[in-house]
Amino acid sequence: MINNGKKSEAPKKILAINFGGIGDEILFLPTLETIRSYAPNATITLLLEPRSRSVQELTDLVDQTVTFDIKKRPLAVSDLIDLLSLIKEGAYDCIVSSGSSPLVSALLFLSGVRERVGYGSSRLGAMLLTEPVPLVRKQYAACMYHDLAIGFLKQEGITPPAVNCEKLVPKVVLKADSLERMTTFLNESGAAQRSADSQLLLLHPGTSRLATEKGIIKTWSTESWIELLQMISKRNETKKPEHRDVVIIAGGPDDREIIESIESKLDKQSPYVVSAYGKTKNISDLAALMYFSDLVVCVDSAPMHVAVGLTKPLVALFGPTDPALLLPKNPRFKAVWDARGGTRSMFDGMGVHISAQDVFDCIYDAAGAEKTAITG
Repeated sequence: MINNGKKSEAPKKILAINFGGIGDEILFLPTLETIRSYAPNATITLLLEPRSRSVQELTDLVDQTVTFDIKKRPLAVSDLIDLLSLIKEGAYDCIVSSGSSPLVSALLFLSGVRERVGYGSSRLGAMLLTEPVPLVRKQYAACMYHDLAIGFLKQEGITPPAVNCEKLVPKVVLKADSLERMTTFLNESGAAQRSADSQLLLLHPGTSRLATEKGIIKTWSTESWIELLQMISKRNETKKPEHRDVVIIAGGPDDREIIESIESKLDKQSPYVVSAYGKTKNISDLAALMYFSDLVVCVDSAPMHVAVGLTKPLVALFGPTDPALLLPKNPRFKAVWDARGGTRSMFDGMGVHISAQDVFDCIYDAAGAEKTAITG
């Protein structure tokens, strides 16, 4: 029975399954938001990989997280039995899963959970899921995931709302303690002492170590990052000291090598380049630092999705991945794509080859457009 868009009043235990990196979990947030908005009394558990558990620092949409190492190799039958037991022990009323393989559909069926929402991309999935959802990969990934939320609503007898994918942007929640730590850091580093005419630019040169290990090379060279910093420095020389832009270089433990390489070639006396390496203790701190920045520059990576979740003006550098699938259509988010005429392969190993001049131009076009939007 359709209840014409009304919220589900019955409390339910919902298990949402989404394996992947932090970026995937952020892209999954609009799905959780819709489920939460229509089932406010539900208890939502998110099952994800151990490496992505820190996404709970960026959202208030889930009540708890549980982990399973789906990337374990070899993944034995006993491991799948453990996963099945983990699901059964939760005594869930409903599962919403982003897994698209027939094995996932079989596991959900064997779990005994009554309501099973997932992608009906295989004949087995169409048979074993109670609400099979079409898998449409050629769209912004958050929209692809959100189709599962539409399936959930149909499962609940709720009329799905019309969805404008261009406005379907993940929302990242900031934590008070991280905001306090980053405020202290910016004040102590001097980065907070700038005029309204200057920009605070956050550069995050790192990318996923796991992606690199898998042969998905999304990095921009150290030399290119340094050339970009030199261009920003030359631009600063034409301005009064109080109007010069400040650059913050940020990164996590996986980014140590590239950050140390960049820092070793920088002018140590420059007060306009500040390293935040080691100052951001977790992804929540990084989000807070982005919040205080005027613009973020990074490659296709988890920090890119954090910036999107904050609707922070962004210049993202792409190589083997397609920005149309990973960035929403929003003028705040600019992609510079080394597309090679659309011939790129995910595993071509060629990285990102974009001129520093192109990135520099995009940064200041984006910064100018943002200021115009605010003041105009």
